[in-house]
Amino acid sequence: MNPDQPRLTITEDALEELHRTYSLHAASRPSLPRTQNPGYRSTGVTSSPTEQAACWMRMISTTEIYTEALLKHLDAERPNPAPRGWTDVIGSLKQRHQIDATGIPGWSRLEAYILVRNALAHGLGRFTAHQQARGVPRKVRAVGVPVRDGMVVVTAIAMAGCAATCSRFMTALDAHPRVDTTPSRLLPAP
Repeated sequence: MNPDQPRLTITEDALEELHRTYSLHAASRPSLPRTQNPGYRSTGVTSSPTEQAACWMRMISTTEIYTEALLKHLDAERPNPAPRGWTDVIGSLKQRHQIDATGIPGWSRLEAYILVRNALAHGLGRFTAHQQARGVPRKVRAVGVPVRDGMVVVTAIAMAGCAATCSRFMTALDAHPRVDTTPSRLLPAP
């Protein structure tokens, strides 16, 4: 089996959803009216800001849902309290299964992409005063997501980076040596 191919069905399903989401977005035609300022397109925008935000949020949510599904897979039949959020999922992976997701290459990029999602979901793209005080715009700029006037600007390049980072993160979790590969949970050999 190719080491880059997923071992678990849940990983394959999540990667398929991630790639489908990104592909549909990347294939979409620009939806800006002809009267739109042409300078707007020069930022690499390929669709409306609403469509971009929806794609970004779906890619990050797919990654988070996959990570929680992997935790449930690893917990198997053992009763454990349900995680109360992303931080709880990451902490539970480390505490219960000795999988340090924060040690996976690209973790800091994924964290910054999650901050972008939070700005899109909770502030319509704007950072709250609390986020600004915590230096969130700086963290987001560091991974190539432009910030203008306190608002994230999702470009085609940033979108591609987010998709690639999410994919690598899920693939790395799947390949982690502590991940249970019970035959009933593995993908059939090609």
